[in-house]
Amino acid sequence: MGGEATTVSSIVLIPGYRNMRIRRCVKAPLKMYNNIKNSQNTSVENFTEVFLMRKYIAAVLACLSLCALMLPALADSSAPVAENFEFETYRGVSFGGRLAAVDPEGDAVSFEITTQPKKGSIELSDDGSFVYSPIDGKRGRDYFGYKAIDADGNRSQEATVIIRLVKNKSVSYVDMGGSASYCSAVRLAECGAFIGKQIGGDYYFEPQKTLSRGEFTAMCLNVAGENMLRGVVSTGFTDDGSIPDWQRAYVASAVKDGVVKGREGAVFDAGADISRAEAAVMLDRLLSLADVSCADTAAVPTWAAQSAANLDACGIASLESVDSSPLTHAEAADMLAAAMDVLARR
Repeated sequence: MGGEATTVSSIVLIPGYRNMRIRRCVKAPLKMYNNIKNSQNTSVENFTEVFLMRKYIAAVLACLSLCALMLPALADSSAPVAENFEFETYRGVSFGGRLAAVDPEGDAVSFEITTQPKKGSIELSDDGSFVYSPIDGKRGRDYFGYKAIDADGNRSQEATVIIRLVKNKSVSYVDMGGSASYCSAVRLAECGAFIGKQIGGDYYFEPQKTLSRGEFTAMCLNVAGENMLRGVVSTGFTDDGSIPDWQRAYVASAVKDGVVKGREGAVFDAGADISRAEAAVMLDRLLSLADVSCADTAAVPTWAAQSAANLDACGIASLESVDSSPLTHAEAADMLAAAMDVLARR
């Protein structure tokens, strides 16, 4: 039999061969081919076997080469897809957000910043949440790029986060620099829903201070632009006498609109800290959100589970955050700013 001998080494030229388990596809028939070819049998049957075996091996090698050429495209199709975002914040005012990506295989993903912003700095946490802090005096637009990485190390194409820096027409808080909730706090002040404490010429938001039920009720109705009842003499609650005068119109209006129902029916308890769960129920009623599928979550009280799911579905509050802990100024600002976004989209 004439012709050049074929050996296993001839297939290492296939791209990616050394990283693929393809030797098994060709090694056995190739060995059989060499045995037949090198035998002393010169019969027609032996020649036919050699001819067919060479055709088979050539077809296998062609298929493997094609598969190897397709590997990069297949790898790209299994990589996560990172989402583009566009945000707005005030000049010199930090804000927080969360990066997002979809993995075709449903794997958890991590994130990395691939292009740094030019007009500010970015702090990225392991869960994809970030805080962007613009440099004082910068205006216009800024951006940064990021990629998502799945468990196998596949990286997404770079996604872009665009930030518009707009003029702050309200207040600046001396205790909110670098806070993820700073922009939300300024938005509340801008719409007149809540302005922090002023000491001398400085404003303090007191982000970790808790809110009372009466305060949060007033903030909710201001954010929603609800019309207040006038000339309110009594709210109808048995503890009406303990409700501050400035809160009575808000509480009475909230009762009329079905936003609040009090504790144990007849008691409003205006001065008590409002919990995250109570705030979620109040916002859910205020916005008249559509009910979504609701799963049991240990941290969420049963009576607040549906409201927590509704707020989570529209990006106002994460499901796991709606628990019995007292609501802080910073948390309230983020919830109410997100509620403003929901109202703006209607």
